[in-house]
Amino acid sequence: MNADQQLQQLRAEMDTVNQRLVLVLHERARLCRAIGAWKRAHQVAAVDPEREQTMLAALLRDLPEHGFSHDALAAVLREVFAASRALVERS
Repeated sequence: MNADQQLQQLRAEMDTVNQRLVLVLHERARLCRAIGAWKRAHQVAAVDPEREQTMLAALLRDLPEHGFSHDALAAVLREVFAASRALVERS
């Protein structure tokens, strides 16, 4: 395999991962809406900072050596959580 073919293969793999990431984020959004609806029906506060902290800590525990840094991944996850809160507030 020549260098151009290798690059094309790596890019194709990246495209596949990106598509999976989008699907997972949409699945998370669906669950956020369902949880938000349940919380409204049961008069439970929409935002649970303790739960978010627990999820974040669990996700950041035991990270692989070769990947995003702890701080970079924490920033991405905090953005996902913020977007999720906004989604629940709008629905």
